[in-house]
Amino acid sequence: MVSGDTTKAFEVKGGSPTGVIFRLDLGERFGVNRIKFFPRKGFEEFFLKGYELLLNDGSEEQKTLAGTPDFKVFKTEERNLKPTVDLDVPLQFVRFIEVKQLVRGEWEIDEFQVFGAGFASTASYTSRVFDREQPTVFGDITWARGSIGEPTKTDAILVTRSGNTPDPSDSLSWSAWSSPYPAGVRTAIESPAPRRFFQFHLLLKTSDILAAATIDSLSFEVSPALADSLVSEIWPQRALIGQNTPFTYAVRTVNSRGFNRLELKTMAPVDVVRSVQIDGTDVEWEKTNTEDGVQISFPRIVGDRILQVVFENVALQYNTFFAGRVSDSREPDNLPQVVTEGDAVSDFEAQGDDLSVEISVGKNLIHSMNVAPVPFTPNGDGLNDEVLVTYDIVNLTGGALVSVEIYDLSGRRVRTIYSGLDPSRRYQRAWDGTDESGAKVLPGIYMMRVEIDADSGSESKTQIVPIVY
Repeated sequence: MVSGDTTKAFEVKGGSPTGVIFRLDLGERFGVNRIKFFPRKGFEEFFLKGYELLLNDGSEEQKTLAGTPDFKVFKTEERNLKPTVDLDVPLQFVRFIEVKQLVRGEWEIDEFQVFGAGFASTASYTSRVFDREQPTVFGDITWARGSIGEPTKTDAILVTRSGNTPDPSDSLSWSAWSSPYPAGVRTAIESPAPRRFFQFHLLLKTSDILAAATIDSLSFEVSPALADSLVSEIWPQRALIGQNTPFTYAVRTVNSRGFNRLELKTMAPVDVVRSVQIDGTDVEWEKTNTEDGVQISFPRIVGDRILQVVFENVALQYNTFFAGRVSDSREPDNLPQVVTEGDAVSDFEAQGDDLSVEISVGKNLIHSMNVAPVPFTPNGDGLNDEVLVTYDIVNLTGGALVSVEIYDLSGRRVRTIYSGLDPSRRYQRAWDGTDESGAKVLPGIYMMRVEIDADSGSESKTQIVPIVY
C-alpha cells in the first residue's frame, strides 16, 4: 500500500485507542516472503508499539463456518521499539493480512509493503471478441500447455463462447461458456454456430508457488457459414430396438449460400436410401458410407429450401440421436455446418421437432449377433478366408467392456479377436482362423462368444463357427 502522498497515511489518532485492526486484501493468492510497514517520515514517533500480524491464504480450507477468513497468527510483538517493521516470511501463499494493535496509543501506517516470489495461484486471460463480419461456423480447437516447475502441481482450463452481437455481456445473444477442452487433442468447438462473434477464456492454476502453467500454442478453425439457418427433424420418433426402420430426415435451409452433401451420424451402416427430395421433388443422389454413418450427395441447394432424405436404419439406445451436418464439395476447404433441431417442415408428422428416436428400454445388452459365412475356409484362396461377426450393443448410456473370443469345444480359449470399451452401436469383427500365436487352427467346430460387462450386469451370446479346408 503506497499512497505517494506524504501528507496522508492510515492514522489511528485522537485519544488512546486500542484493539484497532488494519486489514489488507491482496485480491488474489500470492507467494509472499516479506512484509514491511512504517509511518511517514517526520512522524516516526507514531509507530505501532505493540502488534500482532496474522495471515490467511484465501483458500476454502482457511475459512470459518461463516465463510470469513480464519486468520493464523504469524508474529506477536507486545513491545515493539522499531518504527519500521520488516519481517521475513517463509514463502507461502497469502491473500489476507491483518495487523492488530496490542498497545494503547496513537499510530499510523504510511506504506505497507508486501514482497513475494513465485507465481500467483490463479491467473486468467479473456481474449478479445473476434469479429468474423459474417455468420461463421467453427471447427476444431487445438491447444498445448506447458509448465514451469513441477507439471503435476499446475492446471490450465480453456473454454469458448459465441454470440451475435459485439457485447459478450448480452446474455440473450451470447452463449454460456463451453465445458473445458482437453489439451493436446483436436476437439470440436462446442459453442453454437453459425455466429459472427467468438471469444475464448483461459484459467491457469497452481498449487505450488514455484510452479506455473503455461500456454504453448492455441489455434481454432473457422469458415463462412453455408446457411444462416439449418433446422432439422426426424420421423418417426419411436422405433423398435435393433429393427430396420424407414426414417425421414428433413432439413429446412434459410439463405443457403450453397451445399450439396448431407452427412448423418448413425449407430449402424445405412444400407438403404429410399429417396432424396428438394422442395418435394425427387432428385438424383449418391450414397457414400463413412466411418460413423453415411454421406448423401445431391444437386446443390441455394436459398430457402427443404431437403428430405428417406433412409433405413436402426435405433440401439433410448433417445438415439441422429446428428447431421452439410458441406459443399465446391468449397472443400470450408468447414461443414451442423444442423440444429427444430420444426423443419410445418406439416411434417413429427411432433417432437428434434433428431432423437425413442425405443423401449429392455434388459438385454446384446440385441443381435450374426456370423457369416458359415462354414468358412481360411485356406488363403481368397474365398471365405474370414468369418465376420456382426452384433448390436444396446441400452447403454455410456461405454462398457466388450470382448469377442474364440473357444474350442473343450472350452479352451483359442483367440481374443477384440477387447475394448464400446458404447451402444452396431459392430463388425473378423477372424481369419488363426490362434493367438498366428498359426492356423485345425478344422472343426469352434465357438465365437461376444461378452459385455456393464454397470447394469454382464451378458454374452455364442454362436458356432465351423472351419473346413
